[in-house]
Amino acid sequence: MTETVSLAYDIDGSGPLLVAIHGMTENRHFWDRVPLAEHFRTLRVDLRGHGDSPHATPYDPLTMAGDVHAVLMSLGIEQRPLVMGHSYGGMVATAYASRFPVRGVVNIDQTLNVTPLPGEAAAAVRGPGYQDFLTAGFARMYGQLDPALTEELGRNRRVRQDVLVEVWAPLLDLGSEELTAYIANLTPTGRPTPYLALHGSPVDDAYREWLHARIPGAAVEAAPATTHYPHLADPGWFVRRLTAFAEDAR
Repeated sequence: MTETVSLAYDIDGSGPLLVAIHGMTENRHFWDRVPLAEHFRTLRVDLRGHGDSPHATPYDPLTMAGDVHAVLMSLGIEQRPLVMGHSYGGMVATAYASRFPVRGVVNIDQTLNVTPLPGEAAAAVRGPGYQDFLTAGFARMYGQLDPALTEELGRNRRVRQDVLVEVWAPLLDLGSEELTAYIANLTPTGRPTPYLALHGSPVDDAYREWLHARIPGAAVEAAPATTHYPHLADPGWFVRRLTAFAEDAR
C-alpha cells in the first residue's frame, strides 16, 4: 500500500466498534440522519479527496482502506471493527476486509460485479459536462427517497473531476478480464468474513450466487425502499438490521 494520509473523522457513541465509510462525492456527514452512535462506538471518516480530508493520489480502494486503518491505529484501537460502506464506500469496506481483521462487512448498495463504463459515459466523466452527468446519475438512483432529502444531498455533494476520474479509473481504463482480476484483489478470500450486502437497487439470484462464490456465506438482501440510499430512506429499519448483523457477527 502507498503512504497514508491523515483523515478527518468523528468518533462517538458506545458499543461494538463500527467504521462508517461514505460514498464518492460525499463525506462523513452523510451519515448524520442515521442514529449509529446510539448502538455503536462509531468512527465516521472523510475519505481522501473528500470532505475535510486532504487530496492526495492515488484514489483506489486499497489505499483508502489503508487510510482508514491508520486512523484506528492512531487512536490505539485494536478491536476488530464492523466496517460499513455505502456505494463506493462499500468497495472500500470490502477492500479493508481483504487486508485487515474485521468483525464483518456491511456493503450498502454497491455491486462488486462491476463492468467497464460505456464509451459515452467515459467521455462524459472526462469531459466538461461531468457535473451534469453525475447529477443526472444520482437523480436516477434516488428512487423512493424523500424529495426534500434528495435536495439536501445534492447541496452537500462535492464533485472534483480529478478525484472522480481517479476513483473510476478501473472502470474507464480496464477491460472486462482485467477488471475482474482487479475486484478479486479487493475481495476478502483469505479468511471467513461475515458479509452483508444490503441493496436498495434491484439484485437477482445470479448476483447472489456470484457473490457467494467469492465470499462464502455472504448474504444479499433487498431493502424495503427502492433507492440507492436505503439507510436514509428508513434509518430505523437500517439500524435494527445493522444491530442484528453485528450480533450474529461476534
